[in-house]
This record gives sequence, C-alpha cells and structure tokens, in this order.
Amino acid sequence: MLFTILGIEQELTASDGAKAKQALQRMWLDWIKLNPIPDDITQRFELLRRLFYQDMGFRGDWQQHYQSQCMLPTQLFSSKSGNATSLALLLRYFAAKLDIPCEFSNFPGQTLLRFELDLKVVYFDPFSNKELGYEQLESLYRGHEGNAARLENQSLTTLNNKQISQRWLEELKLAYLRESNYELALRVSQRLLEIKPGDPHEMRDRGFIYQQLECNSVAVNDFEYFIEQCPDDPLSKLLKAQISSLDSSPATLH
Repeated sequence: MLFTILGIEQELTASDGAKAKQALQRMWLDWIKLNPIPDDITQRFELLRRLFYQDMGFRGDWQQHYQSQCMLPTQLFSSKSGNATSLALLLRYFAAKLDIPCEFSNFPGQTLLRFELDLKVVYFDPFSNKELGYEQLESLYRGHEGNAARLENQSLTTLNNKQISQRWLEELKLAYLRESNYELALRVSQRLLEIKPGDPHEMRDRGFIYQQLECNSVAVNDFEYFIEQCPDDPLSKLLKAQISSLDSSPATLH
C-alpha cells in the first residue's frame, strides 16, 4: 500500500518515487543486518516499535500535523516527522517485513492501526506510539461522535486499500486548502473523484477549488450538481445565492 501511495504522490507532485523506494529499502537492509528477528510475534511487535520510533527515529509532530509536508511519504523519509496517516503507512510497511498482521482501522476521525498478535488484537496510535484499550477507544469515539455515542463494531473493522488511499487523499486535500495551494488541491480532488465518481460532496469541494482559481463557470457546474443531488443540504441554499454572483464566462486554469 505504501508503494501505491508513493505512486500517487509522484503523479500529484512530481516527486521521485523510485528514489524514495530505494532509500526505504536501504533503511530496512541496514537495520536488518544488525537485528535478529525473534520467532515470538509479541516480541516482534515490540521490536517493530523500537525499529520505527527509536532506531529510525520516526515521530509525530503536533506543530506540523496539518501541513502537507507531513503527509507526503517522500518527505517523511528525510524529516522523520509525519502525521498519523503517513506514519501508519510506513509502520505498516515495516510490520509486513517482520511478518506481523497489520491493518488500518475504520475508526472515525483518527488513524489507528490494528495488529493481530496470535490471539491478541492490539489497537495502536502510530502518532503517539501507544496501545489503546477499549475504554480509550470508546473515549476517542465519543469525542468524535458526541458524548451519547457508543463505540460500534463497525468502527473496529479494517479499511481496504481503496479506502486507505481515499483517507490519505482527503487529508492531503485539506492540507493544500489550508495552505491555499489550490492547484495541487485540484489535482487531489480530481484523483478522489476517480475513487468515488460523482460524489456530490467531492464535486462541491472541487467547485470551491475552481472558484479560488477563478474558473467560475466550471465552479458553477460543480455547485449545481451538488444542489441537484443534495437539495436538502443547508449548503445548497448558500450555493444557490453564490452561483448568481459568479461570473459564468469561460474559464482558463492558471
């Protein structure tokens, strides 16, 4: 999955994916020469944590958590500082090298990993390097869904590769929007629409990006699509008013 994301990153930003893969392989080979691998899976899990957070020095950084650079794997290899999703992608790569079953959890609002250690299942926060018990998971769930919510089994299932790509792209798009990098945000939005074609909320977001790029006629088309698909959404009324004020002349991308 990490190599898939590296390929998408290369398409979006023209980064050198091949060079990044080579650097990653060197990191692993240099480490494995000096570290014997135990047979016990629980010991391998502890070895994975040491490999990742101590020997290789990867870490979560709250100060840069929402910056696009923290979400790009090629940047993570050099800076060693990432957000939860980019760290999870890399940690899962090394887990596979150590033959430890590891998947992304379908947990709302936060990227968590699910490790299977024989008969024990461990939910893990890659950003903080902490295992999470059921009470901690429920507290996080209620913090995201509301105090009356209760943790559901659906939120403890795993994501497939398509869903992982979507989560990463959605985070990257938000980062580019915060940074007012609308051209890259548009590329990400277009890629998201390949994953979920015709999604009205993604069309709405793309319309906003086109508007920032002064491509008003294209923005209007996306806004009108959203209004048609989601007429009862509160934003539809706001977009109707906004459409009337936009210049619908032919647009040129910058």
